[in-house]
Amino acid sequence: MKQSIVRSIEGLYEDRTLELVRIAIRKGFKPIDIFNWLQIGMERVGKLYETSDYFIADLIFAGIIFQEVMELEELKEISKVTPKNKIGRLLLFSVCGDCHDIGKNIFGSFAKTAGFEIIDLGTDVSLFQVMEAIETVKPDIIGLSGMQQETIYEMRAVVCELVNRGIRDNYRVIIGGAVIDEKAGQIVGADFATKDVMMGVEKCKLWMIEKVGKKNNDK
Repeated sequence: MKQSIVRSIEGLYEDRTLELVRIAIRKGFKPIDIFNWLQIGMERVGKLYETSDYFIADLIFAGIIFQEVMELEELKEISKVTPKNKIGRLLLFSVCGDCHDIGKNIFGSFAKTAGFEIIDLGTDVSLFQVMEAIETVKPDIIGLSGMQQETIYEMRAVVCELVNRGIRDNYRVIIGGAVIDEKAGQIVGADFATKDVMMGVEKCKLWMIEKVGKKNNDK
């Protein structure tokens, strides 16, 4: 069952993936295991994109399939965030000028499953909207997404505004997207930059562990 689901989402078979997941649920496989298999398939799609075997349209379609599967009632349960299992609050958005949301949505789904409360502002979000949301939401982590080279400077504008307001140290900033690498992270002034969704989620989890530890030490 595992390999069938992995190969199906890797091959971008929408109806087949949904049907295989439904069969796996009926057979009694654990939702968290099914989620992990989907994750493996998505990672393979990402690698195919990196090697130019898949294109941006394929990446977007894979994300659509993933989101459809995660909307199944049985899988919704594993991504529910309650006060008991919440580990932090993550503000997520695609910066001004960028209307892509596939990577952001996948990251948000994985982060939610890890226990983060996700506040997703959507795409093409202005600096004003970002700052307004930060003041209202008071997130632990700010996640910025961008798929085009020019969006790096929109990301930098967000970080610079945090600095100008004297609140930069209050937040961890993570950036991701097709054009993101270590150099982009340095330009933006982010705490972490990655194209790897799971690596990004793990870094966010680590930040929250560090934050909780610091709070306990300050008591």
